[in-house]
This record gives sequence, structure tokens and C-alpha cells, in this order.
Amino acid sequence: MRIEIFGKNYNPSDSLKAITEKKCAKLDRRFDDDAEVKFTVTYENGDYTTDMVVTAKGITYRASAQSESPFDNIDEVIPRLLGQVRKQKDIWEKDKKGGVVDTPDDEE
Repeated sequence: MRIEIFGKNYNPSDSLKAITEKKCAKLDRRFDDDAEVKFTVTYENGDYTTDMVVTAKGITYRASAQSESPFDNIDEVIPRLLGQVRKQKDIWEKDKKGGVVDTPDDEE
């Protein structure tokens, strides 16, 4: 998994990069090695906005958070994204199990 961290009006510190990579270890279980994770940290009007985009197997997941600390945003963004992945997985499993098959009633 490739992790990229960008900053707009903000230079991400080494500690932010280290913590981000450590917390992204939770994502390793869900995604293959070809997955791309992109964090964009934006500083504007005293608040930090963190956008996370994960692209894997042609599917894109996105999550965003805003607070006064970029470190708090990471703690919010990753669980939101994992929730999206979990929800998508449940939908796919439901489709694989099959739904109710409508059969014509014999009305004679």
C-alpha cells in the first residue's frame, strides 16, 4: 500500500507522517498492496481539514474531517473510511447470497 501525504497551506511534519503511516496499518488488512492512500491536509482560517482518498481495484473511498488539530482528524478519518469499506462488503455479501426469487403462482 502506498501512502502519500500532501499539504495545502501547511507542511506536514515528520511526526504527522509517522503517525499516519502507523494508523494506516489498520487498512492493510482490508486492501491489497496495490492500493493507493492519499491524505491532503489543508490549513485554513485556524482549522485543519484532512481528506483521505483510498483507491483499490478501481473503487475509490473518501472520508474527510475538520478540527483544530491534524492529528485529531486522522483519528476520525480512518474509522469513517473503514465503515464505508465494511458497508460495501456487507452489500456485496448480500448480493452473493442471492435474493428472493419470484416464482409465478399457480392460479388455476
